[in-house]
Amino acid sequence: MNQLFKLAAFLLIFPFGKVSAIQPLDSIPKPRKYQKQFSILFEAGPMIPRGTDWSDVIKDDLKYKALDMRLGFRKIQPKVYNMVYRYPTFGFGFYTATFKNPYIGKPNAVYLFADIPFPKSFQNNKLTFSYLAAMGVSFNFKPYDPEYNPINQFIGSYQNGYVHVSFNMRYQLFQDLSLESAIGFKHFSNGSLKKPNAGLNFIPFSIGAKFNLNQSDLGFSEYKETPKFVPNGQINIWVSAGGKNYQKGENVYLKSVVGVNYLRQWNYKYRMGLGMDLFYSSGTAIRYPSKSVSIGDQISVALVGSWEWVLTKNIYVPIAFGTYLHRNVHNEEIKWFYKRIGARYRFDNHFFAGVTLKAHGFKADFFEWTLGYSIFNDKNKY
Repeated sequence: MNQLFKLAAFLLIFPFGKVSAIQPLDSIPKPRKYQKQFSILFEAGPMIPRGTDWSDVIKDDLKYKALDMRLGFRKIQPKVYNMVYRYPTFGFGFYTATFKNPYIGKPNAVYLFADIPFPKSFQNNKLTFSYLAAMGVSFNFKPYDPEYNPINQFIGSYQNGYVHVSFNMRYQLFQDLSLESAIGFKHFSNGSLKKPNAGLNFIPFSIGAKFNLNQSDLGFSEYKETPKFVPNGQINIWVSAGGKNYQKGENVYLKSVVGVNYLRQWNYKYRMGLGMDLFYSSGTAIRYPSKSVSIGDQISVALVGSWEWVLTKNIYVPIAFGTYLHRNVHNEEIKWFYKRIGARYRFDNHFFAGVTLKAHGFKADFFEWTLGYSIFNDKNKY
């Protein structure tokens, strides 16, 4: 960790230089698709406590520090979704942290992110704001162990999901260098794949710098009028599967869902509609050997309201709120409603894939790894 902080300091003092090649005078360079950007941020902030004795012991002995590095590609071609989201940045990052205590470990993470600018800027476009969302995989935790680490009820696995959202402020010092600060929310969880899984939550404060690695071919004042959106409907059918651990030290069991919905998209950003979920939870007879298990003890049915945030022609964020028509408390369907959020990618042949987290309140149920197919007739040109 100390070596990484030294590397970060070196990068801040000696930022990336630009390498240019001598081109023939008669050559015409092709317009760039992206403006490459590199960001490096130092992060610290409080942990959100769980209100338990073991949580307070860990919180009182925790000193959270982290380093976050991102390579972004700002989309600068005047295409529809680039203009709708004011030329956003997509990319990937690496995160490393220390908690300065013997219970949690020193986690790292790799992730994908989207950074979307706010409509307004200030001081001749030098002061800008944006919101960022990131999802990935974290590792190198020190998980719960009944003998060697019994106090860590937050995390039961070495690897966990990584989620980060933030509100960002940047001030341009020079053409290719901006100062950056942010406040956000960070979450680590394994989606109940291995208990315990109370999850770790932080409110991080970040400060750092962003470097432009190449020039943009587009002046960002050149916002063009987007074509009028032609509303359309779609039918989505999918299957999802994941694993769930019900008790510490016991087996992981399959959970799956078959879903269908009808959504109406009325603009470039959003679509909304209704659907149904049919859940199957395996291992009920094994977990309750004295119980006479029927198919109704393993299957649950729900009515679902869905909303999707469309980021590009292919990438979108599904958000759903389901109400059980039939549920089983012994399968940890502990409330009469649930929610779902994640990310999906729709291929040009109408198939889609992605991952979502289903949860009851603030308690994760399982990660849903999804494959599906969409039926629609979209007349819009992207």
